[in-house]
Amino acid sequence: MAVNSRGLLGGAAALTVTALLAACGGGGGSPGPVAATLPKPSTSPPTYLTDAQYAAQLAAIDKPVSAALAKIAAGGGWSTLTATSTAASGAAEKLKELAVSDAQSDDNSTLSQDLLALSTDLNALNSGSDGEGDKACAAAVPGVQVGRTASVTALAADVGRLAASGRATGLTVPKFPKQQNRTLATGTYLRNTDCTGNGKLTIENGSSGSAVVTLKRNGARSFAVYLRKNGKFTVKGVRDGSYTVYFATGTDWDAKHRGFTTGCDYEKFDKSLSFTTKYTSSYVEYTTYTISLYGVVGGTASTTGVPPNQFPAP
Repeated sequence: MAVNSRGLLGGAAALTVTALLAACGGGGGSPGPVAATLPKPSTSPPTYLTDAQYAAQLAAIDKPVSAALAKIAAGGGWSTLTATSTAASGAAEKLKELAVSDAQSDDNSTLSQDLLALSTDLNALNSGSDGEGDKACAAAVPGVQVGRTASVTALAADVGRLAASGRATGLTVPKFPKQQNRTLATGTYLRNTDCTGNGKLTIENGSSGSAVVTLKRNGARSFAVYLRKNGKFTVKGVRDGSYTVYFATGTDWDAKHRGFTTGCDYEKFDKSLSFTTKYTSSYVEYTTYTISLYGVVGGTASTTGVPPNQFPAP
């Protein structure tokens, strides 16, 4: 009986399957494929920042840039350039990631490009160039040269234009110090700690700007003297010893920071100057030199450029 029971159940199962296949086939013949209709995935429109949200994001992203620029304008040193460059490039990347609307897109792209250009110019200044082919004036504060860059000019113009039309920027571009033409009298000593000897050094400045000549003896700065363009001066009382001669040229002398603010060049003479004194019963024989800060036909003194950060402060 157990065997017959299993056989009846098996037959019933077979009949049921046949009936279902017949129903699916819609009558006689082989059943055909059934096309399944899947539900379409639901989509929602992209979410953009509202104007208020966008303004808040700009304020947060651009605040570090405004603060860093303010430090430079207030007289910050060259170390502020790296921090400002990093802040500007970081803000530019964050602006690119914002979910802005079509109405906000142009403004956002303009600000991002301005900030990237600012970062590039600041890096150029840090590497010794002002972006216009001139050497950076490392001895002085960089505010004057930063204010002259094309990127700061463009950024200030765009921020002003957007603010005038009531659109947010989150940025404040400070007023940078203007280039001046401060100078000292030819023969002004900026350092004079070693002029008790007999030697004499005559300096002729035929360069395109003012100059500061600094002499180092035994690794220490002995004296530094200022000469205007086309100026000539004789340093007296040079002590015996071997001196390395450095000279910086440029315009607009910043007395507080002891350096030129624009058009700078830094060099040194390749050969040192050796001063000696010889005493006899009837006279004193001492060394005199004349150096010219420009090319001289027949001259024998060659010079080499010095990286701004390696130039001895006067």
